[in-house]
Amino acid sequence: MLIMKKTLLAVALGVGTLGVATGASAAEPIPRAASTPNTPKNWAGPGAGVKILAQKLVDEVAAAHPEVMSITIHATPPGHTDMYTMIAGTFPDRIGNESSPGDVITAKKGVSQVESKWGTPDYGKKVSTVLPLKDSTGAYLPAAMVIAFHTAPGNGKIDTDFLAPGLAIRDGLNRRIPQFASLFEAVK
Repeated sequence: MLIMKKTLLAVALGVGTLGVATGASAAEPIPRAASTPNTPKNWAGPGAGVKILAQKLVDEVAAAHPEVMSITIHATPPGHTDMYTMIAGTFPDRIGNESSPGDVITAKKGVSQVESKWGTPDYGKKVSTVLPLKDSTGAYLPAAMVIAFHTAPGNGKIDTDFLAPGLAIRDGLNRRIPQFASLFEAVK
């Protein structure tokens, strides 16, 4: 119940990319990790032809949910410390890109966020939910799942309308994640 109250409070406060209500204006840059395919990588990922559980989950969610534009999972890979990276996503060439500050806050603190993309070219086109992953026991993992939903001006939806669908998608994966290390295990 405390987690739900924290999530609702964060949404009510207008939590942004950094997880705090800032009152920032559109002219202030929002810290974001680079997300182009040519961005330098901080993790190599699994070898060619190897798919890890995190990527399998992303692929399955993307195939089952046409309302979703993209999905990424961010975590610290085994053998690394103090580094968060994209470990799986709908744009595989971006795997190994550094995670954004908002992704890291969610992974470290278990905070759910809704990003309207205000102040970016994507505003009015997509809304992202940044959600902590959970394992099969319901315990939070040090990993974040970003689910970007299609939206459009005038469709009557506001950014918080995407929180419940994001949580439903995330919660549908819990039973398939026995523990954090499972995200990195090779699957068929």
